[in-house]
Amino acid sequence: MLRKLLVLCMTLLCLSWSTVVAAAELVRVALVSGQYSIELTGENDFLVVERSTGRKELLPKGKYFVRGEQGKLVIGEQSFQDAVSIQAQANKKLPQVNKRAYAGSYELRLEQEKLLLVNLVDLEDYLASVLPGKTMQVWPEAVIQAQAVAARSYVKYQLGTHGAAAYDLSAFDEELSYAGLAAARPTITRLLATTAGEYLVDDHGHPVQALTTSSSGGHTESALELWGRDVSYLQAVEDYDQDSPDYTWETRLAPAQVQNILEQNGYQVGRLESLRLSTLAEPSLDRTPTGRVRQLVFTGEQGSVRLSGTQVQQLLGLPSNLFEVSTGVPRPESLRVPIENYYGMEIGSKDIDINLKEDKTTVWTQMANSYHQLNGGKDEKITFTGRGRGQGLGLSAWGARGLVNSRPQLGYKDILHYYYPRTVLRK
Repeated sequence: MLRKLLVLCMTLLCLSWSTVVAAAELVRVALVSGQYSIELTGENDFLVVERSTGRKELLPKGKYFVRGEQGKLVIGEQSFQDAVSIQAQANKKLPQVNKRAYAGSYELRLEQEKLLLVNLVDLEDYLASVLPGKTMQVWPEAVIQAQAVAARSYVKYQLGTHGAAAYDLSAFDEELSYAGLAAARPTITRLLATTAGEYLVDDHGHPVQALTTSSSGGHTESALELWGRDVSYLQAVEDYDQDSPDYTWETRLAPAQVQNILEQNGYQVGRLESLRLSTLAEPSLDRTPTGRVRQLVFTGEQGSVRLSGTQVQQLLGLPSNLFEVSTGVPRPESLRVPIENYYGMEIGSKDIDINLKEDKTTVWTQMANSYHQLNGGKDEKITFTGRGRGQGLGLSAWGARGLVNSRPQLGYKDILHYYYPRTVLRK
């Protein structure tokens, strides 16, 4: 009888283990795409398996340079006719890719003589790496848990949209940046585990594209206003991100610098003469109801170009698409005065802050409503003054932190339902 019970327990244990293994969900992340060489560094021997033939090669630990050569994959001195899988041996480490360590395994192939290396990694291991880039260990636990569920939802959404593509996500995805094992943080990994398997679905039961933003500048944006199509769970809501270091920001660029950036991206307008954008105080159709820029017009000697606020943000490296524009000579914030000794000889200098009683403005001239003229002066600047960081869609990291700090009774589910209305939490 005892023997039968023991056999039954072992069978149940095996079944439960196989269920866990089967439940593991892999994410395909492109680590290298469109390059001609990759550096692999193995601390241990590792296995290379050719996909089409099943040929196996155990490569000794060391440094290898991977390249394509006459349609073949070359790893060190070994060449392969087809795509290969690179695997770690039992209880050993996977080789590093360009000096970064990853979990899981790799798929390596040639695409038009360029290399594509994809990391096949367990979803939870992937999330443990990307989450520290979205939040901070010292933040309220509910905020970190909400970010974990949002990230898992976003990945599941991506898994369902790529079909026969070679990978699901890029390591440089705008939403989730993936840097491998070194990026993981114990506190965040522990909180990630408390939400294991949880993700958000929409009205139709599909995983949601749970976008996030660092800081919205006081109000998140709706997908309808930014994309021109309504998404039930990406709606504009009041934000609580006043503590964000990017709640307000200012960027100054020389007109010639902006012209060069436009030209490098195919917009030939010549020497810039003006910009057109309404002010936040007097918004027009070129802004969304929350103030984000729908479009901005650059005019030069050779013509004009109309760009979306998101395009301007990306091209010029601005923190967000919620900004105002002004032109002219920026007012100095300090005045350098000489320091003299008893004999009237200059022995140094000192910067004295200039504090004027009137409201601080970024320029002395050219603040006329929607049209911002450029006169070509030597010290002339285009000044972008804005709020927030990111596109303002979805969960706001700093806003969620402010929301929980003001209402400590709220949990991560409350945060998720606030920033993603009309969603359901599933596991």
